[in-house]
Amino acid sequence: MNSHQAKQIDLPNLMSRLGYEPTAIKKGGNEYWYRSPFRSEKDASFHTSYLGGKWIWKDFGDIGGTVIDFVKRHERLNSVKEALNYLEGIYPASSLKSASRVKKSGTVSKNQATLFSFQQQSPPQEGNFENRELEFLKAHQIQNPVIFSYLSKRGIPTNLSERYLREIRYRNNKTGKEFFAFGMGNRSGGYEIRAASDEYKFKSALVVRDISVIKGQNQGGKAVNIFEGMLDFLSLVAMFNVSQLSGDSIVMHSLSSFQQTVTAIKSMGYEKVNLFLDNNRAGKEHSQKFQSELGEIVISQSHLFEPYEDVNDALVANAIPTFK
Repeated sequence: MNSHQAKQIDLPNLMSRLGYEPTAIKKGGNEYWYRSPFRSEKDASFHTSYLGGKWIWKDFGDIGGTVIDFVKRHERLNSVKEALNYLEGIYPASSLKSASRVKKSGTVSKNQATLFSFQQQSPPQEGNFENRELEFLKAHQIQNPVIFSYLSKRGIPTNLSERYLREIRYRNNKTGKEFFAFGMGNRSGGYEIRAASDEYKFKSALVVRDISVIKGQNQGGKAVNIFEGMLDFLSLVAMFNVSQLSGDSIVMHSLSSFQQTVTAIKSMGYEKVNLFLDNNRAGKEHSQKFQSELGEIVISQSHLFEPYEDVNDALVANAIPTFK
């Protein structure tokens, strides 16, 4: 990805992938207003506009600029190269065109705009599907006490739930009924969701399935942690009693996302890959696949959680491993 391509990226699309929702959409879908992603505030002071063939942004309590400037500011990066590498991890070459603004005649309705241009995404490929019976309605900060109660039972503290997850509303178009779940945004602008219930173990993808790339505290670090599911990622963060891991993390959401994960690891130039896959047959087989594909930089950490099947099971059992 070069600077010109990066500046064509639809900034509202990028904002949605990072978990931000607009408070207002104006000028026919060409101007979005947000509460600042750089500080806590009640009234929106951050806005992005589509001008001169690209998205620009302005924060009235901060600075402004292009998509590249936003990434540098948001991720605390020092160079354009680092910003481009970050964007390449979110937007693979195959999806870059669909992530750019497509000029259309007429105006964009409010309902269309609030979908963050999801309909512009490339058709899902094999292993990168959406559940077409389920319609995404909206995502917002978790409010439902059922979700908080379930996550608490799974050992996930409230501060982590609020930081990394969203409450998702969706409709089953086959039955017409609406439901809620908790979910994590993925890099293609969709959401990976699951029911807040151990009895009703429902998981799916809304809009499009893809991996989630979560930046670590050590910006520019060369290590990445790989997890099968969002609760495994949150469990490891909880075990360390921190709000953010040192290295980057990739949540696969499904082992079918193996190839997307490998491509992201290569494009981001990681030199160490820590695998926290499940201690079952499928997890062990995919650990071997990662090692075959990427070589000696891959280190499986799953033995730390034996005899438990996954990281979350170990957390619930209060079996905190000793990390070296």
